[in-house]
Amino acid sequence: MKAPKVYTISPSELSYRCDHCAHLKHNYELQNKGVSAGITGELDSIQKKYFLGDCKKIDMNLPDGEVIDPDHKNESFFSKVLYDNKKRPFRLKGKGDALIAFKDKTSGIIDYKTSKFKDKKGADYSIDLLKKIKEYTPQLHGYDLLYSNLETDKKFLTENDRGTKQGWKKETIDRRVKEKLEKIEEIKVKKTALLGLVFVYPEDFSDDNKLNIHFSYQFKKVDFKPKKFLEELTNYFDSLHSNEVPPIPEKCKDTTNRTHCWMHNYFFDEKKLQRKNG
Repeated sequence: MKAPKVYTISPSELSYRCDHCAHLKHNYELQNKGVSAGITGELDSIQKKYFLGDCKKIDMNLPDGEVIDPDHKNESFFSKVLYDNKKRPFRLKGKGDALIAFKDKTSGIIDYKTSKFKDKKGADYSIDLLKKIKEYTPQLHGYDLLYSNLETDKKFLTENDRGTKQGWKKETIDRRVKEKLEKIEEIKVKKTALLGLVFVYPEDFSDDNKLNIHFSYQFKKVDFKPKKFLEELTNYFDSLHSNEVPPIPEKCKDTTNRTHCWMHNYFFDEKKLQRKNG
């Protein structure tokens, strides 16, 4: 019997999930990556620096602790091989925004979202905010699973290092792996006590020969339900392991829909698919 494929997924792909797109990405290497805007990365970097240190800056009601940056050379981390509820192997790969090292030795997983969390005109925005929290909840659980099970095998880290793939010197790669292992020791999570989102949004601006934008933010705690998450993850892998491509979501067929994906309508022909193995 052929061993099941070991899928490597990112926690971020679990938010605003599309089983159709995920199946094409992981089985056929077909995906619409879009275009990355440099300014977005700069905003993310500023947010991360601002919240470092005392976690009370995020929310005064949090227990005593320190916000630490889990980033290492802007590179992703791998999890060990994990298993869903049907005993199928998988790995997680990614990097979160922030971790909180609480004084009681537990940890918090935090993600920053430059996203509208209130209506400037005073309208009730609570329902929209709850929808966003629901969409981002699987991503936070994915980061929890990742940082609680970081891969430390030197052979695996060496084989998957960017330097190995680009033919760098062995000494350089060995140094990079050593530094990564040191970072893993610093950021590994032993027990998660909190998941949370920090919504950041431009509130106002001032003009003194520079355009200074004032951001407001709001912290929202996310319910930590690892068993429920593993059930959802197992369902996700059902769609990836399926021999048939999941149907195109109805909202993506509607060209007037804001979330419409053009790739579904113009680049998808199931008869031409060539499945990637391994």
